[in-house]
Amino acid sequence: MNDLYETIKPFLNKTILSKYKFGFAGEVYIEADKFEEEYNQYFLILEKYFSLKKPFYCNRNHTYYSTDISETTDLIKNIVIDAPIILSLELSYDNKRYIIFSLTEYMLSCIAKLVGVIFSYTNLDDVYYKELKEYLIDLTDYITRIIFDEELNQFPPLSLGLIDSIIMDMKELSISNIREYSEMDNILIMFVTYFALCDYIGEHDIIISPLQGAALIPPFYISMQKYTNMMNKGSGLAGYEYVRFSKYDNTHYCELSLLDQVHLLSHHYPESTNILLIDDSTGTAITLKSIKIVLLKHFKKISTCALEYYWEGKIFKADYQAFQLDDIDLITPLCYRYFKILEEHIEYLKNVQDYNFRYDLVEFSKINMIYDKMDYCSYINSNCKEPSANIRTLNIYEKIKEIMLILSRTND
Repeated sequence: MNDLYETIKPFLNKTILSKYKFGFAGEVYIEADKFEEEYNQYFLILEKYFSLKKPFYCNRNHTYYSTDISETTDLIKNIVIDAPIILSLELSYDNKRYIIFSLTEYMLSCIAKLVGVIFSYTNLDDVYYKELKEYLIDLTDYITRIIFDEELNQFPPLSLGLIDSIIMDMKELSISNIREYSEMDNILIMFVTYFALCDYIGEHDIIISPLQGAALIPPFYISMQKYTNMMNKGSGLAGYEYVRFSKYDNTHYCELSLLDQVHLLSHHYPESTNILLIDDSTGTAITLKSIKIVLLKHFKKISTCALEYYWEGKIFKADYQAFQLDDIDLITPLCYRYFKILEEHIEYLKNVQDYNFRYDLVEFSKINMIYDKMDYCSYINSNCKEPSANIRTLNIYEKIKEIMLILSRTND
């Protein structure tokens, strides 16, 4: 199955992502000698969003990972003010695009973290959830246009009064902290996997993802589909929804149980809705399987997917059993980024001191595919007995190999 993929594959030659140096957490580096003069010229704005990691500047710092609700809403207000200023400045083409790309990522992260809190409290959800969910789509539409090197137009507007109202209501509920980040905030991974999965995504009506790790995947996939289908005059997904549930994250407080959350969804979508359930990563697949079991009480057609997997568990003796191939419908060959390593790296990004460092030590090399000690094709052929699942899994693998090759050639 390659119909849509073959149609939209030329878009891979158009993306600016192949020019960027991505780090392990999804951060993007730019050479200091290309950025420093304009950074210093507009220091009062840019210091809020960038840090010096010699010989690069990095587009994440401690504010990106703030857990303080007031600091996060202040950051949102700063972006609302700063983005139009940046767009009006006479900056070099590449630097302006890098800055606006980065500010959009910051805003996506902030809004997703707010959505994670709002979803969990019925009083907040009733008032703010729909509006913020729609704004996430506005942002992913915008960053998609940046990714494909379209003209930089007006930054998606957001009412500061809305943000003030949200923080006031949160304080009344004694909410002062939010999640540090959404784990899948790596635009490169989401971009690559969208192309690899696009033919299968198109078979579904809506995407559902568990908060918080997968918060950015549904709106980004919808915007990517919208952009590529607009050029090809195709139809697209009807929308996306969230649930809050995890077998491992004990910070996932929600007033409603998973059963109640899904019951509410059944009021908005018919039983025949074809659902794609996507998570950011999986080790055992227990979270995905648990959510699917509850969804099946109200819906008949549910496919599951994660973007990163615990492939190492197929090679080494692990503390727990890794996922099985028949547990998940759409499997990528991308490796799970261990939270311990990721957390250590994020601490480094949050440190405001300017370090001399080697980019090759933080480069996200695992996007260059699956675990190097594993013969992936042989493993799939030996362990994936169902013919259509075998073909589908190997098809996704071959697509990601091809996508990474195209992006590396574009970069050259």
